[in-house]
Amino acid sequence: MRNEMKNKRNIPSNLSKYKNIFIENVRWGDTDGYNHVNNVSISRYFESARVNIIRNLESEKYGFVIVNFNINYLDQIFYPSKIEIGSYISRIGNKSIEFNQAIFVNNKCKATAISILAYANVKESKSYKISSDIINKLQKIYGASDEI
Repeated sequence: MRNEMKNKRNIPSNLSKYKNIFIENVRWGDTDGYNHVNNVSISRYFESARVNIIRNLESEKYGFVIVNFNINYLDQIFYPSKIEIGSYISRIGNKSIEFNQAIFVNNKCKATAISILAYANVKESKSYKISSDIINKLQKIYGASDEI
């Protein structure tokens, strides 16, 4: 069944597998003339959920910058809808982290995404090693529930 598909990286299509859930309402302005959500809006939903998780880990000098983003669209989302975005950190590297995410409407997976974020000095536009303090905080939100 299409809604139970997983993408190549085995991103869970079951909301209960996600440690972090961010809730959004589809706004009328998120849609096109057919009342279905535009792909740009879907990208913003994923962004809002990621930022909600990492915003407290960033400082004026250092932050996470997206360097790769891939969305797998599984089904359309229509207005009006309440969406739930599940997120978890799937990899913590020396200078980057990877997020796995999925959007759900009525517990049906509508899209999945993988994003890689580099840890960088914002003013220098240069990547840096993630500090041990930040890694400790990231490890608390690392992995899916019941590890996949």
